Order: sequence, then C-alpha cells, then structure tokens
Amino acid sequence: MTTHLDLNDSQIDVLSELYAEADCTLDDLPYSEEFERLYSQFLARAGVSLDRHYVWKALCNARKASKLIRKER
Repeated sequence: MTTHLDLNDSQIDVLSELYAEADCTLDDLPYSEEFERLYSQFLARAGVSLDRHYVWKALCNARKASKLIRKER
C-alpha cells in the first residue's frame, strides 16, 4: 500500500500547485468539496493511488516543510 511517505518530489510539487489553486486554507480543507476536488485532481495528475488520509498527511507534511504557500484567513 502506498502512503504519503512514498511520494516523490515531483508528486509533492503537484500537490503544492493544487493547494495553491484552492480557495481555502489548509485548516479549512478537510471534509470539504474543495478537498475532494484537490484529491481527485492529485490522483489524476500525479499518477498515484493514495487514500484521502495520506493525501491529507502529505499536505500537512508539505506545510511543515514550507512547501505550501501561506494563505490569509
């Protein structure tokens, strides 16, 4: 099973780009339609099969690593 720890740098870059296009902050994403859109586009563009939980974990890790843009609340 693939997890967020198996993603390579280019896949993390795709996730960061999709987050930058999202209309909400990371804290507002869980259980939203925006997250579902981001999730489905990530799977299609990154060519990976990953559970929603692991996409969320990858987003959180990217934020901690300063790979996500900072959005105003």
